[in-house]
Amino acid sequence: MDRGTVLVTGVGGMIGAAVVRHLVAEGHQVVASDRAPPPDFDLQGLSVPFFAHDLPDPSRWHEAIVKFGVNRVVHAGGVSGPMLLRDNPSRVCEINLAGLGGLLEAARIHDLKRIVWFSSIVAYGSRPDIEPVSEDTPLRPDTVYGASKAAGEALVHAYHAAHGVDAVALRVASCYGPGRTTSCMIRTLIEDGLKGRVSRIHPSPGRTRQHVYIDDVVGAVGGALASETLRQRVYNIGPGVAQDLPEIVDQVRKAVPGAAAVADPEGQGWNTFGLGPLVVDAARRDLGFDPNTSIADGAIATREWVLQRDCV
Repeated sequence: MDRGTVLVTGVGGMIGAAVVRHLVAEGHQVVASDRAPPPDFDLQGLSVPFFAHDLPDPSRWHEAIVKFGVNRVVHAGGVSGPMLLRDNPSRVCEINLAGLGGLLEAARIHDLKRIVWFSSIVAYGSRPDIEPVSEDTPLRPDTVYGASKAAGEALVHAYHAAHGVDAVALRVASCYGPGRTTSCMIRTLIEDGLKGRVSRIHPSPGRTRQHVYIDDVVGAVGGALASETLRQRVYNIGPGVAQDLPEIVDQVRKAVPGAAAVADPEGQGWNTFGLGPLVVDAARRDLGFDPNTSIADGAIATREWVLQRDCV
């Protein structure tokens, strides 16, 4: 991998923070960015510089690139799910789409080596069946958040085709693990199980659950940064299978024996998708992606983070 400086955005979130830790451990020069430094910005004592950027301000991309000698960007910043800013959809577009557009333009001007940007499984929208979906499956988003991701992928393709910008989108399923603070069924099962509560989960008939552990996603990011040549501009990143609720609860119980769930139409309904499992063959081939962390092992690591968080 090129040893120039890597700018990582969204370090206040689970994925951005985990990517920083991974890159520093690999010996890379890293600059961390978000709206403001997160409370635990030391990121376990990694001592990386911080650059404030309130998306979509396009000028800040240029400032960061010039100031730190950035040649690659992992853009994990932005609105991270359809559960956020539901009463302000135009702001979702502003942050996610205009933010990406400003980055791609800066990458064109400064001739950056590579951009890794996070799309989402939500870009697919809901389908009439739950057959497996590959990267060639048409995108029909049914939320503004999903539309911002689908439109962002179109920008990635266009900037590459028209201007040679080397950018790639990772279409990620439901990522979980230490550090996730937005709605997460696996974390909810752990939190409730530790406190002797039964988790109330929406039954979500005709939908799938597709949870992928943070370390596996970070592995895909490393592969996307390191690959000399990418065969495509978008890659599915998920477990490669659909996971049902009883299976997930059984796995979480290996970390938290008290974990239990009951179907409730008023219960938590996020982290389900109206489509089949993501086909991840291309990511395995090109990025070395290997989603081999079991939910049980991921739940153990998440349990330790939850316990540490609650003791602070």
